[in-house]
Amino acid sequence: MKQNLMLKAYIWLITTLRDNGPMTLREISRMWEEDNIDNGNALDRFKFRRYKNEIEEAFSIFIDFDQKKGYYVSNPSIFHKGSIENWILSTMAVNYAIGDCADIRGRIGVESIPSSEHFLKEIIQAMKKTQVLQITYQAYGASCATTYTVQPYFLKLYHQRWYVIGPSDARPIITLALDRIHKVKNTKQTFLMDTTLTVDDYLKDCYGVMRDEMLEVEDILLRAYAQEVDCLRDLPLHGSQQEVTEGEGWSDFRLRLRPSWDFIGKLMERGSRVKIMEPASVVAKIWAKHTESVKLYEEYEDSLKV
Repeated sequence: MKQNLMLKAYIWLITTLRDNGPMTLREISRMWEEDNIDNGNALDRFKFRRYKNEIEEAFSIFIDFDQKKGYYVSNPSIFHKGSIENWILSTMAVNYAIGDCADIRGRIGVESIPSSEHFLKEIIQAMKKTQVLQITYQAYGASCATTYTVQPYFLKLYHQRWYVIGPSDARPIITLALDRIHKVKNTKQTFLMDTTLTVDDYLKDCYGVMRDEMLEVEDILLRAYAQEVDCLRDLPLHGSQQEVTEGEGWSDFRLRLRPSWDFIGKLMERGSRVKIMEPASVVAKIWAKHTESVKLYEEYEDSLKV
């Protein structure tokens, strides 16, 4: 129970300072009591300093003091949206928020991650020790499973699925969804990799988890209409996205990436709310896919003529 309180206190202090900016100890203590973090017990200076030091050691989040403003997180870049630290922190914060609301849990819905409990621990352990894995995998549409020898470079969570990415005996880089894996065996053989290379570096020019070396990185200009403008402002399609022009009821956004079929599919989901302006090659792909979709409904069109 004591350990549970400590973790709850860590998460509360981190998120409170992250969301509210510099705060005095008096302000922090008042919010601590209002949120009833420790069953009505106050947050004194000694306890706060202990939690502060433990947070730095456990999370590498540094809380400093400014004489005029108070306490603040001095390395806020750790809260970058795509960072593993931010994901872990957000997940724990949600868990504690819901845990404190047992009486309304049935009114809170979450998305499941089917592959989160399968093989994740084994793959992470192999990554830490740079050990080669044998992974038995059955792709969608395959009649049987295939075993690959894989160097697990990266793990990526994308659209509620975990993927392991790395060199294999089948191709230079392979990407496997954990929920399609049948078996994982650690060979105990080690491999060498550049430890400064990150999954963000590898996928920076990509949409999703697939890096297609056959596709060139291109500058893409798309136009969003009506509410889709605000949607793209709040939830960018890609890290390179920039808003470049705004008009009456529309805005243009520029992105730089490899226009994979995952990206094309995402644009098609937006329907008439998004239009690709350039390059012509991507416009042609969108047009072809929409044409194929319309053909599926030719019978319906004929029925309207009757």
